[in-house]
Amino acid sequence: MSSKEKTDNPIKIEDLKLLVNELRQYFLAQLILLKGVCDSPLIGRAPKVKIVLVSSRSTGIAIHKLGESPEYFYSEMIMLSRSLIEKITNFTYLQVADKDEYRKFLLHPYYRAFHNSDKSKYTTNAKISIAYSGKEELKNIPKIAEALDVFSETDSKKDWSSKNVDKKISAISEKTKIKTEFFLMNTLTVYSNASEALHGSFYGCALATGAFTPGVNIKDLDSVNRNVLKNTALLYVQLGTMIDEVINFLSKKNKISSIRNASRKNQEISISVMKVIFNAE
Repeated sequence: MSSKEKTDNPIKIEDLKLLVNELRQYFLAQLILLKGVCDSPLIGRAPKVKIVLVSSRSTGIAIHKLGESPEYFYSEMIMLSRSLIEKITNFTYLQVADKDEYRKFLLHPYYRAFHNSDKSKYTTNAKISIAYSGKEELKNIPKIAEALDVFSETDSKKDWSSKNVDKKISAISEKTKIKTEFFLMNTLTVYSNASEALHGSFYGCALATGAFTPGVNIKDLDSVNRNVLKNTALLYVQLGTMIDEVINFLSKKNKISSIRNASRKNQEISISVMKVIFNAE
């Protein structure tokens, strides 16, 4: 079939909705498998930072819920997708990061707890502050004292890592056999859009309309709906594939082969559905 024939015979919108729903169920299946990983006995650093995977699944479930109506909630799905990408990246990075970086991740919550006990905001005509009367006594807690020594007692804005998400992905690529192309694809297609949506820019608020997407006719409802549905399909598969890569990585040293095999089968299903949606040969 020629490209012209494909363009002249687009998939019916009703069928497109059904196919995207199939991918929504695929994404849910991947999240269920992720829960299976969390419930499994893991070795190495994974058990100590398992909370990151648990939180990733919660974020994924929220994305799935919003996916009932992507035409209304696509911007919100994108924002949450950025969070999911960062969580999955952090978890994977922590498996291979050096000892100091790993230690900083574990100590950072104590540093944040200390600084959250006394903070303020102000404008020209107003000021608001929140303070805990026992802040100084918190420094007597060994973990907090250690965290303040590693980070800062006066600067409340330090992150646990100096690496941004792309540098973490580079480290993952260097130290594992994970196909980080899928990690990079997510940061490439989701990251900046999520930031625009989160900060309420004109572009970010209009993501679901496709108003600033080349080739989308915003006066044609069918064109708008096709755009958001296809973008939603891509989102499910990109996030689901990222989860698959992490499951496959963990399966090398943990007894989760049945989960890995199920995830592989899910991937085959998602690829076949994507071929139909995008008219692949």
